Amino acid sequence: MINLVVALKAEARPLIRHYELHDRHAGTTFPVYLGTGMALVVSGPGKAAAAAATAWLQGLTQGNKHNAWLNIGIAGHATYAIGDGRIANRITEHATDRSWYPPQVYDLDIATGRLLTVDSPENDYPVDALYDMEAAGFYPEACRFSTGELVQCFKIVSDNRQHANTKITAKHCEQLVDSQLKTINSLVETLGNMQKQYNNRHAPDLDGLNDC
Repeated sequence: MINLVVALKAEARPLIRHYELHDRHAGTTFPVYLGTGMALVVSGPGKAAAAAATAWLQGLTQGNKHNAWLNIGIAGHATYAIGDGRIANRITEHATDRSWYPPQVYDLDIATGRLLTVDSPENDYPVDALYDMEAAGFYPEACRFSTGELVQCFKIVSDNRQHANTKITAKHCEQLVDSQLKTINSLVETLGNMQKQYNNRHAPDLDGLNDC
């Protein structure tokens, strides 16, 4: 199972279409969409919401301990070009300065970058990092349910010093995710393969149990 966590419905729409996901829990606190081998939850903005939605999805799908988790969303950066996609190789919570380092153990031609999770939208970008509001809630929560290699964040640049975040619209957000579907799909496929390999390596030794 690949579990996707997104903050905004506009971020979710291209993924729902691409992976042919179906609405299963739209009337609940966290809308959930399901497909073959995949589940997506829309958390709403903020790290607390992202953490809660991650735990909600885990309970709802009754996933085993080694599902793959991927947080997808928009982020700001001082100089990165609008539409640029990056995998987070370091996630820092601005409020506490606590950091996590998602293991980069796959061979993909996708750029990486530092990700700083803030409590409100950042307009000045004082640190050379991507700015979001969810990753520091999502990542440690998802790591409770899986191994760190299977928990990743992919962010798409939506604003920078030349293009203010106040100009972001739902349509623009949707277009940004849509433009990165090929890259997202490569990451999803890689995580899916890693998940299968991990589960095969850690499967119970039933033959050994029969000898007990």
